Amino acid sequence: MELAELAGLHFTNLGKIERGQANPSLHTIVRIAGALNLNPAVLLDGMTADMLPDRPHKVTVADLIRAREASENG
Repeated sequence: MELAELAGLHFTNLGKIERGQANPSLHTIVRIAGALNLNPAVLLDGMTADMLPDRPHKVTVADLIRAREASENG
């Protein structure tokens, strides 16, 4: 509960993050890292895109740019 208070979070929200039931925003990650006196990168070290929950769509920005370029170059 102290960590939640130091990070300015509700303890139930921090608990959900700890249990993997919620995905914190970058802002929340920075707040937690600050409360732990850590560089936020330490909390993200080793994470890959494969560890993230499934996205509702599989299109990336790069896909959209390629499609636009292809249609413009016809």
